[in-house]
Amino acid sequence: LEGLLGDITLCALLGVRPVLVVSLEGRLLGRLDAEGVSSEGPCSLDRLAADASMLRLAKEEAGAVTAELEGILSRLGSTWRERRRACGNEQSHMESFSVYSSSQLFSTVPQKAKDSSEEGLLGKVVKVDEAQINRRLLDHDMVCMVPLGIGSGGDVRCVRSEDLATEVAKQLQAAKLVFFTKGQRIVDVRRRQHVVAALQVKDAASFVKHAAETQRFASDEQAQDILLYLELLIAALAHGTRRGHLIDTTQGALLQELYTTDGRGTLISQDLYDGIRLADSSDVAGILEVIEPLVQKKLLRRRSGYEVESACRRREMFVWKRDDTTLGCASVQCFEDSPDMAELGCFVVSPECRGKGHGTVLLAYVERVALLQGLRTLFLLTTQTMQWFVERGFCEATLDELPESKQRSYDLGRSSKIYVKRLDSLPSEVMERFSFVEVDTLD
Repeated sequence: LEGLLGDITLCALLGVRPVLVVSLEGRLLGRLDAEGVSSEGPCSLDRLAADASMLRLAKEEAGAVTAELEGILSRLGSTWRERRRACGNEQSHMESFSVYSSSQLFSTVPQKAKDSSEEGLLGKVVKVDEAQINRRLLDHDMVCMVPLGIGSGGDVRCVRSEDLATEVAKQLQAAKLVFFTKGQRIVDVRRRQHVVAALQVKDAASFVKHAAETQRFASDEQAQDILLYLELLIAALAHGTRRGHLIDTTQGALLQELYTTDGRGTLISQDLYDGIRLADSSDVAGILEVIEPLVQKKLLRRRSGYEVESACRRREMFVWKRDDTTLGCASVQCFEDSPDMAELGCFVVSPECRGKGHGTVLLAYVERVALLQGLRTLFLLTTQTMQWFVERGFCEATLDELPESKQRSYDLGRSSKIYVKRLDSLPSEVMERFSFVEVDTLD
């Protein structure tokens, strides 16, 4: 827990304004075991909330977990500030560090537990106090919410922490909603169990629907957790949350997911980076138009419409479109005599998009697709813009490092320099959509 909270603290110091929603279910079940209370059948919040005797335990655990979090977070915040001062950097996004928690931050209405005709103590979130939460965040407080809310009659009710987090994200129009898993991960079984780094909402919804129709994970509790998270992330994104994440609680995982290009878990997004996709024949004219200025400057060799269309048919050409405008393109050509190596070519971003990070995003997408295709090395030939590629991990190479078929067709007259990049340890932040995914657990 302390490792995860350390990551959250560092994110806060870097300018993230987090709202933490903690779960009481595990702690309540632990208390039941400690007090020798047994029950037949599986225990869940539905079962616990149907028993009024649980209210005392829920309140006690809510107070205990809040005090525990406040203590750890305050200590970690002080530690990080001391380290910054020791390094001569006293500037921070958070001049003070405090944790704010209150049961008045959301209101509830009664909700019946599953397989029960009684309402018990279970509630449903109906309203989140957005104004109060935003004030606290602007005051550099870290908001901590426990799943105990006040009803209209002043009664305290338990809500599912996952539901509470989702409602908070919806009503705050949060930039991100992050669910921390118990080690489960979504993997692509076709790609040697590679973790699925990104899914569009529609693909996540298709996966959830497929799992429900086939009952594929009906008896797998860990997979059911992931399916629940996906359903809630889909709902949150439909109401304005920009992105959702599934991450394990390993120390450093949150930082890796948020601040590195390869990430750590699975990203769920509405739109996969403004429409980067495999090009088809309808994109040929736009591709020729966007590359023409560089052809005129002799920075890119001229390609015919037939050549571009052939690359599209071979599924080698990628295009980035917004509405009917082509923002950029890139090709990835594979070689039979070197199956783990491919050439990155026709890499162009329109002049209107240059200097805005579009090139980096397009390159990241291409790298991820190449990695998923089993490629381990990308190379490119260029007469200009070498420094841009060097800054993104490419290194100068020699002709004899290329596939033999490429060596034979190399144009000595252009004096192109050769750059290569290994992809094994640097997967990028974007990937193709998945149709066949599985739920796995960390070793």
